Amino acid sequence: MKRGDFHRHASGWTAWVPLPKTAWTRLRPGRAPLRCPLLTDADLARAAWTATHLPELFAALRHAVCAHHEGFPEGLDVRAVHIHPVSRDGIPYVGVEFRDLGVALHGSRVVDLGGPEVATDRRIAEHDAADPRTGVDEALFGHWSSIPFDYGVMECSEFELRANGEGWSNLTNTLGDSFTRLTWRCPEPGLLELRTEDGAVSRHAYLVTGDPVPTVAFEEPVEFCHQFARTG
Repeated sequence: MKRGDFHRHASGWTAWVPLPKTAWTRLRPGRAPLRCPLLTDADLARAAWTATHLPELFAALRHAVCAHHEGFPEGLDVRAVHIHPVSRDGIPYVGVEFRDLGVALHGSRVVDLGGPEVATDRRIAEHDAADPRTGVDEALFGHWSSIPFDYGVMECSEFELRANGEGWSNLTNTLGDSFTRLTWRCPEPGLLELRTEDGAVSRHAYLVTGDPVPTVAFEEPVEFCHQFARTG
C-alpha cells in the first residue's frame, strides 16, 4: 500500500480495502475502511501486511465470534479494520470492529473479544506484545479442531486457547452446538490444565516436537466437555 491510498480521518488515516468473499457485511458489501493512527513507513508496512492477510484474519476470528454469540449472528456488519502501531515477532496487531462487537488479533491469533472498543484499544495490543507468557506455552496458542480428521462423521469438536489464559470449546453434532468457556494454564512444562466456568479441572500431558515448525502431540486424546483433540 502507498500513502496515496489513504485520506485524512478524524482519528488518523483511512484507506478502503476489499473484504474477503467469506467475510460478512451488509452495510458496505465488499469493502471496509482500514484505519491507521499514523503513516510512518512502519505503519504502511503493517497496513500492507494486514490487507494481504485479511482472508486468514477473518477465517480465524469467525470461530471466536461464533463461540461468543453461541452461534453465528445474522447481519453482523464490519465497521472498520484498525491497525495498531504495535508488533510482536514482526506481526502487527489488528482490531476488527463490528456493529456491536470488537476483536483484537495478532496475526491470525485472537487476543481478545468483547465490545466494539476492544478493536480500537491500543493498550490491549501493547499488553499482549509485552506479556512474557508466564505460565502458558506459546505452542498451544490458537484454534484446534477435529474437523480435518472426521471424514464425514456426524460430530466434530473445536477449541481455542488464547495467550491471556482464556478460551472456549465447542461440540457440534446433529442436535446443534454446545459451547463452553474455559481458562487454561501450564502448571509445569508439558502439562496443559483446562478449567471450566463451573470449576471442573482436567490435566493433559503433551510433547512439542518438530523443527522448524512445532508439532504438539498429546499422550492421550484430550477429553474435555464431551470433546477431544486427537493426538499428533
